[in-house]
Amino acid sequence: MTDISAAPSSAKTPEFSAAPWPAVRKALEIIGWLVVAVLLYTGLSSVFGRADFLITSFAQPIADPRATFNAFDVRYYEHFLATWLHLGPALLIFTIGPMQFIPAVRKKWINLHRWSGRVFIACGVIGATSGFFIGALYPFMGLEGQGFNQSMATVVIAGYTLLCLYKAYSSIRRKQFGAHREWMIRAWTIMLAITTQRIMLGVLMSTTGVGIEILFGMTFWMAGLLNVTIGEIWISLTRTPGNGARHWKYLDAKAASNKE
Repeated sequence: MTDISAAPSSAKTPEFSAAPWPAVRKALEIIGWLVVAVLLYTGLSSVFGRADFLITSFAQPIADPRATFNAFDVRYYEHFLATWLHLGPALLIFTIGPMQFIPAVRKKWINLHRWSGRVFIACGVIGATSGFFIGALYPFMGLEGQGFNQSMATVVIAGYTLLCLYKAYSSIRRKQFGAHREWMIRAWTIMLAITTQRIMLGVLMSTTGVGIEILFGMTFWMAGLLNVTIGEIWISLTRTPGNGARHWKYLDAKAASNKE
C-alpha cells in the first residue's frame, strides 16, 4: 500500500508577498499630495477672493451694507476684524502646513520644522476662534433653521480643531513624538475641511439646483466627516510599532524576512 502522506505535494502553499506594498504606498502618497494640492489651491483662492472683497468694499463709501451685499457677504463686511483674523492665519496655514508633513524638512531642517509648527498651531488657534465667531454667532441664515445647522457644524469643527491643536502641542511638550504627529495630522485634515466643503458646495449647487442656504451647513458636516475619516485611515496605515500599531513598512519587512 502506498503511503500517500510521504508523497510530495504539487500544491504550493501561497505566501504573503510584500512586493506590491511599496508600490501601493507610493501611489497612495502621490494621490494624497495631489488631493492636498487641489484643496490648497481652493483654499488660497477663497482667501484671496475674500480679501479682495474686503479691500474693494472698504475702498468706497457704503451707506447701507445690508442693502448692498447679500446675506452671506455682509457678515464679513460687518465683522471685518474677525474676518481678517481668519484670513491671515488661513493664508499661513495653507502655506506652511505641507512643510510639517514632509520627512526631509523634519530631518534636515529641524529648527524650521519646530518654528513653523509653532506658527501653524498659533494660526490654527486664531483661525478656529475667529471662524467660530463668524460662523457660529453670525450664520448668514440667522440662528434658526438652516442657520442653526451651520452654527452647530461650525461649533463642532472649530472645537475639534482646537482640541487637536492642544493635543498636538501638549504631546510634543512631553516628547511624545508619535502622538504629536497623529494629532497634527488630525488638525491639518480638519482645517482642510473648509476647502473640501467649498468644492462640495460648488458641485452640489451646480448639479442639484439647491441653494447655498440649504447646502452650506449640510456640506460643512459632510466635509468635516470625510476629512476626519481620511485622516484616521492615513494615521492607521502609517502608525509605527512604537505608537501602538504596526506600520505597513514593518509588515513588509517581516514578510520579506519570512521568505528568506
